[in-house]
Amino acid sequence: MEKKDVRVQLVISAKEIEALDAWRARERIWSRSEAIRRLIAEGVARAEKKG
Repeated sequence: MEKKDVRVQLVISAKEIEALDAWRARERIWSRSEAIRRLIAEGVARAEKKG
């Protein structure tokens, strides 16, 4: 597991946080940070496939 040692601040709307929380509940992801990391990883992987 990669060490997590960089903090990033993020400002999003209440509607976006509600959508994030609903998604992570469906995915059974405990923390918002982990949910955001997974979404970033999925987005990057998808972008790399498009090339």
